[in-house]
Amino acid sequence: MKGTGRGLLATRSRQAYELARVTLENKRAPVIGRGLSQWSNVHVHDLSRLYVLLVDAAVSSNTSTEVWGPHGYYFASNGEHTWGQLSQRMADYAVGKGYIETAELENMDKEKAMDAAGFEALSWGMNSRVRAGRAREHLGWEAKECSLEEEVGRIIEGEKNRLRKAAKEKK
Repeated sequence: MKGTGRGLLATRSRQAYELARVTLENKRAPVIGRGLSQWSNVHVHDLSRLYVLLVDAAVSSNTSTEVWGPHGYYFASNGEHTWGQLSQRMADYAVGKGYIETAELENMDKEKAMDAAGFEALSWGMNSRVRAGRAREHLGWEAKECSLEEEVGRIIEGEKNRLRKAAKEKK
């Protein structure tokens, strides 16, 4: 998931944001294995639109067995990435901004990744691919927000600001 959430407290997702944080703190973007693990992604605002469509279907008394019951399981996705490509894109952005000195990726094993970012880091070495076919077909859902590639700069900048704020609060 990507994008800034609208919640009062939790406004950031985990995996990509932790990847950015580790990149900035360690001065190298991490990658597990060859970085070929693939994940689907969706902007949090697109996901919230899917929830609204489901609520609308419920309050309009839509009782279609294609929408509810055993078929009532939905995925939201507007793209896919490999974790290695995402790490590289983050490293390239951070180098371009002068936040880190090298775009060379740091290979991490599972234990080192978990030490750096907790359980979220496990996803950097796993596959999770979905399609939003049912959401599109039965609810008319469409992704409208930017791609993960377009969001990388905002993710890095947001994590850079979080790290600066945390450092000031420590003083």
